[in-house]
Amino acid sequence: MMSFVLFGKRFDYKDKKLHDLISNTRNHINNVLSRTSQIINTFPIILKFPFLWKMHCKDTLCLQSFVEEQIQSHKENRDKPRDFIDFFLQKIKKEEGNGDSIFCDTSLHMFITGLLAAGTDTTTSTLKYCLARIAQFPEIQAKVQQEIDDVTGSQRPPGLSDRPHLPYTNAVIHELQRHLDLAPTGFYHALSKDTEFQGFTLHKGTRVIPYLSSVLFDPTQWETPDEFNPGHFLDEKGQFRAKPAFMAFSAGKRECLGVSLARMEIFLFFSALLQKFTFCPTTGQRLSPRPPIPTKFHFILTSQIKAVLRSSKAA
Repeated sequence: MMSFVLFGKRFDYKDKKLHDLISNTRNHINNVLSRTSQIINTFPIILKFPFLWKMHCKDTLCLQSFVEEQIQSHKENRDKPRDFIDFFLQKIKKEEGNGDSIFCDTSLHMFITGLLAAGTDTTTSTLKYCLARIAQFPEIQAKVQQEIDDVTGSQRPPGLSDRPHLPYTNAVIHELQRHLDLAPTGFYHALSKDTEFQGFTLHKGTRVIPYLSSVLFDPTQWETPDEFNPGHFLDEKGQFRAKPAFMAFSAGKRECLGVSLARMEIFLFFSALLQKFTFCPTTGQRLSPRPPIPTKFHFILTSQIKAVLRSSKAA
């Protein structure tokens, strides 16, 4: 889906380019979040040693090379706009001569890389967690499945137009994301001007790190912050209600660039999977609601669950 939005084409699942793209993107994310990157961020002088830079950023450079190849291909074929790159290139041309414009080749590279990273791993990690977590709550899972059956039946896959009619399913997805707390510190921001905040003077350029976990589990915002409770997102009539304290995609106007696409993907995949399958622990395994925190960094811990086909009608 992300490749179609960005590049205007879909890759075959057996295409080596697709597998290289996924591998390089995931390794790029690992590099960005690794201990080495944190050290480099603290002591940027390290970047003056070219061999260290190339060794650490090998996969990132491969990803950048792929992105550059796609951009150049679009520049050579500027007919009718087809995708994100085409429309961005049009905007760059319109903004030529404007020194303050953010529309340039560098920005295009950054946007594409960011969207690929978010679209390749973040959504996958969220879905893996959602399925592992919902397997712990068979009653809630059954209620979601019943709602989907009532609205779409067992044959037609749920679509975005069904979302307003699936309030409980939507509430469960939001509660799963709240508990996941995928990016506790969200995206770093920086002040564009000197700012006074609660008696403190914060100067232009000061880095701001939003601590999203403090909001997602704030007892003043959630009735039972430490419990899995879809009711957090339902009103007294059982209809879905948005909560300002739900900040799963960072905070402020500059939250995750792909938030709209991510929400659509998560809803479509999660509802389609629960329409067809029931997820439960493997034989003899008990899933812990709070597994021990590993000493080694992981995106999402792998849980052993199985998917059971609900019925022949749902096949």
